[in-house]
Amino acid sequence: MRLADLQAAYRGYLVSGDSAALAPAIVADSFDGPERLAIYRNNFLGSLVEALKANFPVTLQLLGTDYFEQAARHFVLAQPPRRPCLFEYGAGFADYLRELPHLATRPYIVDMARFEFARVAAYNAPIEPAISPEILVGLSPEQLEALPVRRARHALILSVRAPVLALWQAHQVAEPDFAGIDMTPRLYALLVCRPDQALTYQELELSASAFLLAAEQQTSLGSAAAQCGATDDTTLGRIIALALQLKLLTQDNAAR
Repeated sequence: MRLADLQAAYRGYLVSGDSAALAPAIVADSFDGPERLAIYRNNFLGSLVEALKANFPVTLQLLGTDYFEQAARHFVLAQPPRRPCLFEYGAGFADYLRELPHLATRPYIVDMARFEFARVAAYNAPIEPAISPEILVGLSPEQLEALPVRRARHALILSVRAPVLALWQAHQVAEPDFAGIDMTPRLYALLVCRPDQALTYQELELSASAFLLAAEQQTSLGSAAAQCGATDDTTLGRIIALALQLKLLTQDNAAR
């Protein structure tokens, strides 16, 4: 069997569990081919389930260990990793949970999973040079309006209906207290970012969320401001100050 064929057969076995095409290529000792393969497959599934536990710790607590492990195992078989970095694994896990009938009455768990993977994605985003206050000093109003900007890749915006931040904070202690958390669904705009190698997250005003969403692709500062719905200079100034403080804006190389 050629190496490429062996690798393809091995990958197919890990996902399907069918060892017919692969077992003849496995050298048997105290275990025969299918038994030795089963050991590797169990390790494969177990390591990925553990990776999901590490990336979704509060989702794990909300679901309970047994249910989480069962859901995680099915997710692994449906969406095995496409990249070698396990700490990045789980991009589609929240969407997978959304389709589970048992969670239809607990949508806050899906929101939590989305938030937790946003933390993973923000932490592992590439480092980009941020627009600093010094860049803006001395620019005329016309130059400020035309300034090319783009939201930095470490800055992620989430729209959720559950009080995710309050739930997250409550689960950071051994005995969570949920008494003061209002679970009534409403719209939250959340910022998850990593300005200085440390994660930070907060709820955003809808105008700030709209500004940062408008800057997802390169645009001008004036265009992003026009789409954020801010009706006064004070609100817009507060949004830009937040963007500068948390290093949320950058420029593409071609624009610098």
